[in-house]
Amino acid sequence: MKQFFKAILIALILPIMAFAQMNFIPISVDYASFRHTDSTAYVEVYISVFQGNLNYVKQADGSYKASFTNTLKITDLNGKQIDRYAHAYSNTAKDTSGLNQFNQLVDIFSFYLPYGKYKAKVQMVDQTTKQKGEYVFDLNTIRTKPGIFLSDLEFCQNIQKSQDKTDRFYKNGLRVVPNPRGVFDILEPMLYFYVELNNLPFEQGKEKHFNFSYCVTTTKGDTVKKVAPAVKRIVAPSLVEVGGFNVMALPQNNYILNIKVENPETGEVVTVKKPFYVYKPKKRKPGQENAEQNNAMASGTPKIDPSIALLSQKELKKEFEMARYIATRQEEKIFKNIHDANGMREFLTQFWYRRDKVAGVPLGTNRREFLRRVQEADQKFRAMGKEGWQTDRGRILLKYGEPDEVERYPSSMDLVPYEVWYYNNLEGGAKFIFADLRGFGEYELIHSTYRKELQNPNWRQLLEKHSGMMQNENNNQF
Repeated sequence: MKQFFKAILIALILPIMAFAQMNFIPISVDYASFRHTDSTAYVEVYISVFQGNLNYVKQADGSYKASFTNTLKITDLNGKQIDRYAHAYSNTAKDTSGLNQFNQLVDIFSFYLPYGKYKAKVQMVDQTTKQKGEYVFDLNTIRTKPGIFLSDLEFCQNIQKSQDKTDRFYKNGLRVVPNPRGVFDILEPMLYFYVELNNLPFEQGKEKHFNFSYCVTTTKGDTVKKVAPAVKRIVAPSLVEVGGFNVMALPQNNYILNIKVENPETGEVVTVKKPFYVYKPKKRKPGQENAEQNNAMASGTPKIDPSIALLSQKELKKEFEMARYIATRQEEKIFKNIHDANGMREFLTQFWYRRDKVAGVPLGTNRREFLRRVQEADQKFRAMGKEGWQTDRGRILLKYGEPDEVERYPSSMDLVPYEVWYYNNLEGGAKFIFADLRGFGEYELIHSTYRKELQNPNWRQLLEKHSGMMQNENNNQF
């Protein structure tokens, strides 16, 4: 038994070790919306980071302290900023024994929005190292409707009765600590949930009831856990329902929690659901944990990486579309013939793990670094309706990493703006020339000395403004 738990800790520590080598912070983000008025929703955005992914500095009194800030930016679908929020925090431990790597530090942003669809961006910054973690997502609120309707479903670390309204996790007489990860394991075995019921058929002086139940299904719709309906009295038009169960009885897999509310008088049924993932490390043979620590690609790696497990089929396709820059033709052919989400998850898990094995780095390192580059490309190179990773500069960044040196040349009377990127370790030194030929901010690759990329010995002519104009005119002929 001791061997088993030791192996589990090694499996969990490896990602933390990998994070420490990165120049970004892995964060988890989730949100839920609830009814506020007939025209506005109350929205909560949840952020968490493992304590082990922050930098702790020893203080004069011998304690250790990490300081970080969280910001949230809300925009409409056209990119116009609606609001921005910021929180500053510090976390202190008396000594190193108080630093629990796997302790989640959780933050919450609470605000009101008109019912609708929005874009949101969360950023966490470690104030000591200036490392960042970012997460961009669509934020779609619930909407009021005739009859009973439910809020979004919130996963929680813990739910307790409380009267402390100053607590940032206080809500409707409860202390509700969110769990943004959506992944449950031996360190987080309990899945707690919170949901609000609205527009119940309440009548003063009349006793009415509703039926409340929930079940867990696989992504294919097979029921693996079912709780019989509970008959509950309607004491107000809006009520809160909470519950929880230990997920470790479930096999490792993707699941969906389904909440169901039924009006027995009318037969009206409303539901809400939310996906989650159960991660269960396999038992190792004695001594195997040492081999795994030395070689992250030892046997027993998960069939589906937990960080990939909750991706939708659309997200999986997009990830491989980005990863095609570094994929082989055989890998492209294989992925093209996979039509189910779980098959894509298994493929992507092995796709990234193979690269970790070749590089001799902890599992997940290559994927995290690649996605960090995607974020950087999207921030720096977005142009002409393209995401940053779809541009030439984004592609080169994803394939070869950060350049060792960049020379930037602004527009002049005779030349269009251009950049030269230098990579010292490509074929003994290679350079890439990008130019804004069309004048709309999209820099195109016009020449490289690297043999696997475009080579144009007359590239300097393209920089001349009259040549660029002629090229544009020729390109527009069709």
